[in-house]
Amino acid sequence: MKIDAPFLRRTALVVLAAACILTLTGCVSARYKSAKKATLRLPLELTAEQPALRATVDAVVIFRGPGSWKRDTYWDEYCVSLVNRGEIPFVLESVGIVDFHQDKSAPGDNPWLLEKQSLSRAEALNRNTKDVAIQIGGIYAGVNLAAGAAFVGAGMAGIPGAIAGLMVLPVWVTGTVVRNVSGRHAIEDEFQRRRLLLPLTLAPHGTAEGSLFFRISPAPQRLEFHGRAGADPCAVTIDLTPLGPLHIKPAQQSPKLTVASPGPSVHED
Repeated sequence: MKIDAPFLRRTALVVLAAACILTLTGCVSARYKSAKKATLRLPLELTAEQPALRATVDAVVIFRGPGSWKRDTYWDEYCVSLVNRGEIPFVLESVGIVDFHQDKSAPGDNPWLLEKQSLSRAEALNRNTKDVAIQIGGIYAGVNLAAGAAFVGAGMAGIPGAIAGLMVLPVWVTGTVVRNVSGRHAIEDEFQRRRLLLPLTLAPHGTAEGSLFFRISPAPQRLEFHGRAGADPCAVTIDLTPLGPLHIKPAQQSPKLTVASPGPSVHED
């Protein structure tokens, strides 16, 4: 049977697309996978307090570190606990994290947007900062970020056999899409279940626990809580320097790490 050239070209493109899908997804995208094995988070207990509020960072969950519940976590999860020390309700209005560049960011409410912000932040810092090199993770896991995908080509000689394989491709793709959608929803549900919603009202002597999710913050300096007890403003700042050079490549870690002078905070979308 004679097969014309246009048909062969179209078939080659379909096979190439199928091969790329197989290579890139590995059946189900790693982006939507939970961690293979649950691990205990590493306790920290970094605390600061004012007469109206006590705030504590109980743990920090990072890329492939202790406590990870998502396979590849491109954000920083700060697990915090709060105590209203006063006799009137306390309203926590905002929280911000400040990194070694004195750049401040607010917690996010969308895991996929946080991923994009973290990757963009790492790229921008590596492009514009001369003294340090940034990686995602490191303080616990020591794993360098390795992003990228391999594409494979398809030779014309393999087309006849591949044509038969295309008969099952729609079924495979449908199953993969369903699993990816299910995985995505599971990640989103767990993210929202953990997230501490702001503004937050604490009853007198009341407590609250939850997670604040930030884009990556290399060598974090402080975590700032702002709120009010009645009409009186209140600010509590937790010193994060005990976390060390989080997200800084080990070869660049040294006591000579320069911290930028305090200045206007920069908020990035």
